[in-house]
Amino acid sequence: MNQLMRKDVKYLHGVGPKRAELLAKELNIHSFYDLLMYFPFRYVDRSSIYRICDLQGEMPAIQLKGRFVTFNVQGEGAKRRLVALFSDGTGTIEVVWFNRVKTIAQTYQTGVEYILFGKPTLFKNSYSIIHPEVDLFKPDAPPTGLLGI
Repeated sequence: MNQLMRKDVKYLHGVGPKRAELLAKELNIHSFYDLLMYFPFRYVDRSSIYRICDLQGEMPAIQLKGRFVTFNVQGEGAKRRLVALFSDGTGTIEVVWFNRVKTIAQTYQTGVEYILFGKPTLFKNSYSIIHPEVDLFKPDAPPTGLLGI
């Protein structure tokens, strides 16, 4: 047990110095022992993919599978934002980014299938997702399942 307390987490296969620095900063994990004794305080269910037409009321963070239809940069200066329409065939939802507008606009393309993960919020009688996680849809990939946070 004493060895686990002394062994730096950066020596764990797949971690390395940069990820060890992030673990220390974000979760206060410095050693193998810290990592073993870290227990998530919440779980996020990423095993289900919802349809836009099924969104209702207050919902937790969800996954949607579909395509971006349009991208539009709105506002100027500090009020600049990227607004995209995302469709899964059952409806559309607005997706908004306030940071890294230029980079995000260059990264994602219309017509390509993606998985969006984020919390839908009701704004002016329609749903939107602010700063979602976006992953390229891979049909062969197994479902993610439960993730501990």
